[in-house]
Amino acid sequence: MRPPRAPTRAEREAAAQAAPVRLSEPPPPMPAPAVQGPAGWDGILQPGEQILWRGQPIRRIRWGKLVAGVVFALGFCGIGGALSLAAAREGSLFWLVGLVLCLLGIAALVVTLLDERMRRNDTFFTLSDRAAYIARRHWAKGRVLESWPIRAGMEIALQGGDKAGDVIFASRTTGRGKEAEIEPVGFFDIIGAPEVFALLKHARDARE
Repeated sequence: MRPPRAPTRAEREAAAQAAPVRLSEPPPPMPAPAVQGPAGWDGILQPGEQILWRGQPIRRIRWGKLVAGVVFALGFCGIGGALSLAAAREGSLFWLVGLVLCLLGIAALVVTLLDERMRRNDTFFTLSDRAAYIARRHWAKGRVLESWPIRAGMEIALQGGDKAGDVIFASRTTGRGKEAEIEPVGFFDIIGAPEVFALLKHARDARE
């Protein structure tokens, strides 16, 4: 029986190249992919901030506020029209005052209707684990973004139910002097308000 043939140099080099390479240390872990926020939120969200919920008001008219604004505007128009007619009959220039009042009433009516439409169609709510955001379009200011940080111990309130409810998390003063009023701030007329309230409460408690 012949002894086995010794491998040639070429065979030894081919076997060395085919053998698996054993590393003395494990390879470094692959870097985690960067998590980016939604489009349009660059420069708004803080690093690591996570969005919990996004929504809009349901498209229903707030008749109380709308009717009050319309009545106020029509009252101006009525008074201005009456003064203009009376002054015109007497040949007085006082009809200009009535015309100004009438124009102010028309402007107030347009602003009231436009503000209600923008409130329903151009208002967007966002809740993150660090802040509550209200984005809206104002008839005079254009696009407005309000940011309300979530703080430990902040007072929050829930009104309404699943079909239409309010989640209130802040307040602000409007007007000056005797006409100053405290206005609540929150997510108004939203669907699933109890769930949004629970998310906000959990985010608030996590800050403590």
